[in-house]
Amino acid sequence: MGIQKLAFNFMVERGGKLTKSLLCSKPQKAVTSIKGLELAKTTKDHTLFRKIETWDTPENHVYPYAKEGETVVKGHHNFHATNSSYNETLEQYLKEIECIKDTDPNFYKECIKHFNRRTENLYKRNIDFTKLKPQPKDCSAYRGTSRYIGEQRQDFDIINSANIGDTIVPTRGFAYASHYKFGTYQYMGSPYDCLGNIKFEPMLIEYKIPKGAQVSSNMEHGGEVVFPALSKFKLVSKETRLIEQLDRGGNAIGIYPYKHVILEYIPEIPLLT
Repeated sequence: MGIQKLAFNFMVERGGKLTKSLLCSKPQKAVTSIKGLELAKTTKDHTLFRKIETWDTPENHVYPYAKEGETVVKGHHNFHATNSSYNETLEQYLKEIECIKDTDPNFYKECIKHFNRRTENLYKRNIDFTKLKPQPKDCSAYRGTSRYIGEQRQDFDIINSANIGDTIVPTRGFAYASHYKFGTYQYMGSPYDCLGNIKFEPMLIEYKIPKGAQVSSNMEHGGEVVFPALSKFKLVSKETRLIEQLDRGGNAIGIYPYKHVILEYIPEIPLLT
């Protein structure tokens, strides 16, 4: 059974209408050329269809508690602007400045001091998280992200190289997430460029936030969460899944693969000792 016919059956089951874009879209053609993508065999109980994710937030989803004055740290909205300058390990930084280690040792030492000051600043900002009201229930949040295939990026590289059960620090900065799944849509994107070629690696991170955790949560952009800098997470699972491709009206017109990752937040706020 061809992928277009599968998509057609999928649309019929959901009560949707077959559109011209389903028959003609280039991403549909590209899906058939993906190597190594494990599709479940079609059975009478429609195993394949159950594996296709929707952008709807699951019915059993518990949203993070949010209330101004109780669950929001100062600077919540602005952390993302500084994340790029923080999202670098000392090892990466040392590689970048290796060329001046012998030629300008004094400047090299100043660079190390600068890196340490940035790290100290992260710890100081984390103090505000200790003053937040703890989450009253176990809850979840989502983050969509993407990169060019082959591009070096700390959070992707750390997650991709980790084993299930490992404790990891995906980012030194402040990780953002949405209260609801569709809030990540514009950030995750699809694997395809405008010509239908596979160029990107989309990833959807599902954060499991335990009761008692102190995270910054507000209702910006429909609901947003920010984790303390240098937060630790347990890698629960990572797998390739299929998700709906939507048109501009929000209607499902096809499917594409993405990496689904579940990270369990370890509620320990890193502070200066």
